Amino acid sequence: MKGKLICIEGIDGSGKTTQVNLLAKALHDRGYDVIILREPTDGVYGRKIRKMIEEGKTDPEELFELFLKDRKENIEKNILPALKNGKIVIMDRYYISTLVYQSEVGIERILEAHEKISAPKPDLVIILDIPVDEALRRLKVKSCDSFERREILEKHRKQYEKIAKYLREKEKMNVVIIDATGSEEEVHKKVLREVLEVIKN
Repeated sequence: MKGKLICIEGIDGSGKTTQVNLLAKALHDRGYDVIILREPTDGVYGRKIRKMIEEGKTDPEELFELFLKDRKENIEKNILPALKNGKIVIMDRYYISTLVYQSEVGIERILEAHEKISAPKPDLVIILDIPVDEALRRLKVKSCDSFERREILEKHRKQYEKIAKYLREKEKMNVVIIDATGSEEEVHKKVLREVLEVIKN
């Protein structure tokens, strides 16, 4: 039995991690074998990525290479074995995030690099969409810091829309954008409905 790879994506403040955890519990309660994996990982490369980001070093090329190494390790050690064992793998970010956050590297180049490391395509990508004002409120960003953060979040939100369209049309990937402005439970119901449809098919 082959497992399913479900990816949850979205800008900071979209409620991504909360929805990942709610989804995992709901599926587990229904008897499914579920594993949550997050990127960057806690491995050597994942720790380097976090350190770079914390220090404000966000060079797209350098981050791309580190993310690729971190993801390759995650695929070989965790993702592929879990899928082969029939588990439902829920990813809190995957290479869709690289297409958004390291977009300067180039979409085609990023996808080709992931083909080379045998990155499995997701069975479903869910992008949690939320207005930037709401994201800033949830992140509790201070007004003095909001202008720069707003620009960054706006850029990433637009890039998610662009990438969703590209993946649907060029990669024939199952990508769903969900309005994440409701309550946690309301958003969870939408996410669960989409995931159950994929799992049962």
